Amino acid sequence: MKERIWFNQLSVYIGERGNNLVNINKDIMILVTGANGNLGSQAIDFLLKQDPSEDIAGLVRSEEKGAELKKKGVEIRIGDYTDYASLQEAMQNVDTLLLISSSSLEGRVQQHKNVINAAEEAEVNHIFYTSIVHADEELSPLSPDHHETENILKNAEIDSTIYRHTFYGEFLPMFLGDALDTGEWYFPSGGQKINLALRSEMAEALANGLLSRDEHKDEVYEITSGQAYDLEEIADLISKETGNDITYHDLSIADFQKNLEKAGLPDETIALSTSVATTFVNGALNYTHDALGKLLGREPAAIEDFLPEVV
Repeated sequence: MKERIWFNQLSVYIGERGNNLVNINKDIMILVTGANGNLGSQAIDFLLKQDPSEDIAGLVRSEEKGAELKKKGVEIRIGDYTDYASLQEAMQNVDTLLLISSSSLEGRVQQHKNVINAAEEAEVNHIFYTSIVHADEELSPLSPDHHETENILKNAEIDSTIYRHTFYGEFLPMFLGDALDTGEWYFPSGGQKINLALRSEMAEALANGLLSRDEHKDEVYEITSGQAYDLEEIADLISKETGNDITYHDLSIADFQKNLEKAGLPDETIALSTSVATTFVNGALNYTHDALGKLLGREPAAIEDFLPEVV
């Protein structure tokens, strides 16, 4: 059960699944896809908080999935990344689109292309897209789809802004496996450091960008925390926070995969877990940039800051 929850939630990072709109006559300044997912719903909350007068719509796959948004006074539009006709209808009268990448790995680039083409056809003025750090270097198995989508955006007749996200700090407990119970943490890293940033702060940074969209035309932001840590350092921080000694053990990706297979985990969970491990080992997250701090107007939370919240 733990493993299934870990897979379902981590897939949200890879992209919060395509959710898209229904038609309405009035102009909508901002349309947020994946609007009932964690990142999309938090971005909408920050938009509502910062500028209640802004016209906002959320893209969802059904009226039921948009129920919570309706309670907040947000218009919903119904659609799906795989249904081009629904996207054409959903994009009407939209000025700015937040395209949150799909969580479905199969056909993901085509899904994104559908959204971009529909937005271009509807004369949407600006697209914000959530990518992954260093997408162009393709250091992670998760990167190529994002890199290809970025290229599609750059070749489109539409303004764009790309937020390249590191992994969410909220996912740290999922990387730990049963380490909090056993005191032994086994995960590949190859000695590389990683940085994690809070999804809530990423959502806030997106809202800030959307509300000042003209200042971010053609920008590509590497969205990271201010500090990277190796996994042994993270284990020490967790030990201090919990009062339980956690010992980190690096291991090869091959051995890690064998352990997951012996545990009888589903193939998709194993594939996703090894993709994350490969991302760590390749140094894809061994990087920091100041873009998140500038977009927030303050220093982003470091791991030791949000450990009490997530562990």
